[in-house]
Order: sequence, then structure tokens, then C-alpha cells
Amino acid sequence: MLEIVETEGKLLNDYIDIIGKEEIESIKKLALPLKGKKVVHINATSFGGGVAEILFALVPLMQDVGIDAEWQVIQGSDDFFNVTKSIHNGLQGMDVPLTKGMIFKK
Repeated sequence: MLEIVETEGKLLNDYIDIIGKEEIESIKKLALPLKGKKVVHINATSFGGGVAEILFALVPLMQDVGIDAEWQVIQGSDDFFNVTKSIHNGLQGMDVPLTKGMIFKK
């Protein structure tokens, strides 16, 4: 099951003092072909990790340039999250065995 994460509104123009008006306009121009397209970010948690921190800012900024962006988190058991964390660590190079007990069975 997935649950939508509500984010606070952020505007790209709020960053003019940091990156300048030219960069803001460049980002808006680059986003034009994506206007109205749907993007759904899915991850395991809405807090406490780097992905959550990025999405908290990124999703509303995507919406500000006209992208139909949404963020959803997966609801699951502790066993589910332990397996996904092991897979995550394996993808990042850690030697993590995938056991028979970790495989989903219907």
C-alpha cells in the first residue's frame, strides 16, 4: 500500500538570491517539455533519510514548474523494510546475501 506525502509549498523564485535569476529562468525553460507530465517518487519513509530530505524540497519545486509531481511512501512490515534495506546496501556494494527467507511468497 502507498500513502501520499504532503509537502509544503516551495517556489523556485525563492532561490533567486542563492542561484540568480538567469539560473531560475534556465530551469523553467528546461522544464517546459515536462509541463503536465506525471512523476511519482516512491520511497520507504517520509523522514529521517537523505531521500526524504531531497523529496521534501524537490516535489514542490517540480510542481512549481508545472510538473504533476507526487511523493508516496510504501507501507510495510518491519520484515519488508529489513529486506529492502539489505537490497539497498547490496546495490551500493555491500556483500549482502539474498536468502530464501527474504523472497516474497504469495
